[in-house]
Amino acid sequence: MTQEQAENDVCEKTEGWTHEDVGKRIVKRETPNGTYFNELIVNVFCQMCAAEFIGPSREAGGFLGGHECLHAWEFSQVMGRNDGLTE
Repeated sequence: MTQEQAENDVCEKTEGWTHEDVGKRIVKRETPNGTYFNELIVNVFCQMCAAEFIGPSREAGGFLGGHECLHAWEFSQVMGRNDGLTE
């Protein structure tokens, strides 16, 4: 990989990622929870409701997991359960 290719694969943004940023890496990202290095910017979506997320891979996991929990709760409401679980 050339220096120019490596530079093109880096995203300097700390927020506001777009489709053009997907596949690039954030060299260093500091959060209240820790510091992330070489984190990939990804594009994911919820298969249930088609909500979409573009951003760091760590947050993408939270987005997907959060939607999974939300939709499980919605299903439990339809099934008439009140404990938040589905069968």
